[in-house]
Amino acid sequence: MTSWTVTTLRIGELYLPHGGAIMRDPVHVWLVRGVVADKPVNLLVDSGMADIPTVHARLRVKGVGGGHASLIAALATEGLTPADIDYVICTHLHFDHADNLDLFPDSCVVVQRAELQAAVDPVPSQRVFYWKSTLANLMERKRPAQLKLVDGDTDFLPGIRLLSVPSHTEGMQVVVVTTEKGRAALVSDLGDHYRYWFPADPRATSHPQRSLADAFITGNIRSESERTWQAAMRRVLDNSDIVVPAHDFRIPVRIPEQWFAIPDSTEGDLAHVPPGAAET
Repeated sequence: MTSWTVTTLRIGELYLPHGGAIMRDPVHVWLVRGVVADKPVNLLVDSGMADIPTVHARLRVKGVGGGHASLIAALATEGLTPADIDYVICTHLHFDHADNLDLFPDSCVVVQRAELQAAVDPVPSQRVFYWKSTLANLMERKRPAQLKLVDGDTDFLPGIRLLSVPSHTEGMQVVVVTTEKGRAALVSDLGDHYRYWFPADPRATSHPQRSLADAFITGNIRSESERTWQAAMRRVLDNSDIVVPAHDFRIPVRIPEQWFAIPDSTEGDLAHVPPGAAET
């Protein structure tokens, strides 16, 4: 079995309302590297968000970073350019996870067929999160060299498994990466903070809920029922050793060098924007 490494790349932040304050929401992508059939392979899980001026114009949401420049700079820290990426695996096609695909014209984008269909005809509450520019890029790609549609759970490469988990979106998928220490699930927005996965653990959340010791917290932006979402999260835990949420500041930067199921403390779970910063 091929053993992979994972590097978290932060390409920006969104400033989102939360409990009467403004929360900093980090936007991450993941660089996954390994060797298959004696050939180095570079995968990028998600491609991040557009630049903040574009996001603000569309959604009236502020923040920092994003766009081509941030993603190119992040890859450069690892000695890579967009041309070095063999595959871009999209967990889903929302604006903060699947923008910038035009940086990868020769890479193969991998997405669930159900998610592409959802982008064409989203549930009404998610129309603002699917952008036509992303859909247009996908539709212009040549298959199968530049676009691969998968149906359900897929053993994509040795040590890279895709789990179909309809929940946040109809075609949501989780990427399970086999490393020297075990299986790391890049769970994206299936549970984008540790507090959603471990709601009763005081290390994961500053407001532990003992009544949820055997359950999870699901999100408000959803295409499926709460029971379906709960079952999806349970299935991911059953098929991995650690989870890596999309928007938590505490996630490991280098896997497997950093390896933990739950962070040591709640510091970084919720980070608020300094007063006045969101208005600049």
